[in-house]
Amino acid sequence: GYQDDKDLSVTAKFKMIDPERNGYPKNTYILAWTTTPWTLPGNVALAVGKLIKYGVYEKDGDYYIIAKDLAGKFEFNEQKIEIAGAALVGIEYEPLYPFMKEKFQDKNPEAFAKAYKVYAADFVTTEDGTGVVHTAVMYGQDDFVLGTQIGLPKFHLVKDDGHFLDQMDFL
Repeated sequence: GYQDDKDLSVTAKFKMIDPERNGYPKNTYILAWTTTPWTLPGNVALAVGKLIKYGVYEKDGDYYIIAKDLAGKFEFNEQKIEIAGAALVGIEYEPLYPFMKEKFQDKNPEAFAKAYKVYAADFVTTEDGTGVVHTAVMYGQDDFVLGTQIGLPKFHLVKDDGHFLDQMDFL
């Protein structure tokens, strides 16, 4: 039968590494959106649209990058900097959860050298969210294709019974 289900989505802030080196203010975060919050521990990349215009907005002493067309949803008003998505490609950020990097980096150091960076992807839009998509390679079709093309790490954080790995202590 048919039923209405409420889908949860979440906006997470990813702290940019060395923002001043890239021409951004200290304490700059990239806001990424996901409809699958349970996949955030598996995040290894952020995806942006090359042609989407993004802005840097200040709020309470921190700076946030979000698609310009979606800034109003988050009550961001004054844009500090405008940038094209292509200019964000290659920016590095801190993992939300260090577990995957700590646990698996030695098993595939080449893939982890490519992780926790911003990449361009055709599936990113400004229809909803932030114009930045959180990417967890093992938990989504678009994520898997992008991750395979780039060579990102591929590790499951969920056991066959649907629970996170026992060693994950963030919950």
